[in-house]
Amino acid sequence: MHARSVHGLLEGSAAEFAERTFIVHEGERASYREIDARANRLARLLRERGVEPGDRVLVLATNSSFAVVAGYAAMKAGAVSVPLNAQAPVEAVERARADCGARLLLADLRSTRTATQVTGVAAIVAPELDGLDATPLGLDVSEHDLAAIIYTSGSTGAPRGVMLSHANILANTASIVEYLGISEADRVLALLPFSYVYGMSVLNTHCAAGAAVVIENRFAFPNTALDTLEREGCTTLPGVPSTFAILLNRSTFAERELTSLRTITQAGGPMAPELTRRLRAACPQARLFVMYGATEASARLAYLDPAQLDERLGSIGKAIPGVELRVLRADDSEAADDEVGELVARGENIMRGYWGAAEETASVLGPEGYRTGDLARRDADGYLWITGRARDMIKAGAHRIAAREIEDAVLTFEGVHETAVIGVPDELLGEAIRAYVVFRGEPETGELERHLKRVLPAYKVPTQLEVLAELPKNLSGKIDKQALRRLAGV
Repeated sequence: MHARSVHGLLEGSAAEFAERTFIVHEGERASYREIDARANRLARLLRERGVEPGDRVLVLATNSSFAVVAGYAAMKAGAVSVPLNAQAPVEAVERARADCGARLLLADLRSTRTATQVTGVAAIVAPELDGLDATPLGLDVSEHDLAAIIYTSGSTGAPRGVMLSHANILANTASIVEYLGISEADRVLALLPFSYVYGMSVLNTHCAAGAAVVIENRFAFPNTALDTLEREGCTTLPGVPSTFAILLNRSTFAERELTSLRTITQAGGPMAPELTRRLRAACPQARLFVMYGATEASARLAYLDPAQLDERLGSIGKAIPGVELRVLRADDSEAADDEVGELVARGENIMRGYWGAAEETASVLGPEGYRTGDLARRDADGYLWITGRARDMIKAGAHRIAAREIEDAVLTFEGVHETAVIGVPDELLGEAIRAYVVFRGEPETGELERHLKRVLPAYKVPTQLEVLAELPKNLSGKIDKQALRRLAGV
């Protein structure tokens, strides 16, 4: 991989694998040559519409060949791609537009209504590209220029615009291709939105390798998505914890042979060990990579080698190639083995900062690197274990309790589909432990309470259990604890 820009990944694969299929979506099969030519045409149209290097261009589109073309075209025009989830309401698009000062919005037909309601920006909806010149613009783009602004999911606070340079994304892309061993023979099932940093990395890594990206937007019907996986012979399945909870609890995933599937990748928040065990048992022929990352890291920071999964279940493994991870005390000194501290990262993939938020940038980027906000420990063999989120600790009486530990315990009860734990105000304890639970079938709260009393110390047993039909999720599929706190009146 020798690209000097993110769109150079597409150009390189178009040169090497011109007629190889790049995008598969609802009957459409587009080659690398075709996608690159369309991106060149759209880049020229953007320049004609007044887009200058450094301008921010919003991309509002459901995963599709258009979404792929629009993102790469913005960069080919020297602009900064700002992908937004197509399901975002007008108000969220307005906030992003105002925050980053975008001058133009590219939208697909499904997003027409939202696009035309956004003020202060020119909207181009599903532009006609036939007849436009497909010759590359050939702009001189530096690897240190901004390539994209990716808005964080907002699961623990207001969304922030993460500034990623071409060099940031290229470094992370090369590292992921290396440790996953992605090649032109791979075919990935793309369930995650390209507006989400994990989905973006899936697109870029497979583009870099000359692989095929099979888009599937119908995960609301998980068996339909599995039909696509089988029909297209997909070799790789990326997902977040809720993806795999749905596949295991609400689809025929465990009953299918899925003979083409060789790799499963999981990121987007911690996955309970019990869910990991079930996933491995359901698809034993596939290598399962448990991964850890952040939008601020262009996607990925660590992974656990599948060969270590049985022995180190629950660990996030070690740093990916090109990244340094350390566990630091409050005074920035190195924590001892098995001592809990904050996980801090260094690498070429770490963001430039948050757009328009110098103070917040300074709070997470400093001489030691990027402060993830996650609490972790490093064992004697150098493997890392996340113990909780600094902002997700519950202070119950004299105890500081990690919500994740309680969630993992709840998920060991067979009848539970999903759970989320938060702290709520309590007059005596300061905070009480409240567990929101979605059951697979009929609620079994009494049995669950008895189970938790057997597997947890008394002070860690939730004092409140709330049964929900579904947990609130953000547009990336992560559980939205902010929404749960609002529900609880916190």
